[in-house]
Amino acid sequence: MKIKNQGFTLVETIVSITILSIIMVSVLSIFISSSDMSYKIDINRAMQENTKNIVEHIAEDIRKNGINICESSLGVDCYDFSLKPADTYIETDTLYVGGNSYYLAKTTTGGDFIKTSDCSTTLQSQCILVKNGEQPLSNSHVHISNLQFFISNKDIPKITINFIIKPSIGKGVKPSLIKENSMVFQTTISERIIKNK
Repeated sequence: MKIKNQGFTLVETIVSITILSIIMVSVLSIFISSSDMSYKIDINRAMQENTKNIVEHIAEDIRKNGINICESSLGVDCYDFSLKPADTYIETDTLYVGGNSYYLAKTTTGGDFIKTSDCSTTLQSQCILVKNGEQPLSNSHVHISNLQFFISNKDIPKITINFIIKPSIGKGVKPSLIKENSMVFQTTISERIIKNK
């Protein structure tokens, strides 16, 4: 009489565990890569929305009010900002348009904005673009640095906006994603004043 074994042999157990582990690793790697891809898409969307908001805001202000090289009513010494015939452009880190000023700032602990040129990427400091020191044009999901405005062409003034935008540190973003998604943005806006009726 033969006795039938009801259990698994050691070889069958090892083979089934190996197959199960291969399947689990494959599923896990697919999940992680799709999660990273989704996160990259969200990061790119946030950066594009912030860039669009900045450009639309500045362009609307330029088209309504024109370009001022300097705004003495804001307490700025305008002597250094005069565009001479020999100059091709003026480079500045602050743009003045119709009594408004646009510049990089950091948020204080009290929630106020302080103009800055040091946009080091640490957890405690994040640079955003603000209008008049009160209205942020970019949100906390992005970090803006190296902001420059180039004002050129005396006859038909144009402004070239140039900055680096990347995801903020401290928002659960991996450092590798910050490096991958850093973007240099540049656009030119010409002055075509729209008159209010």
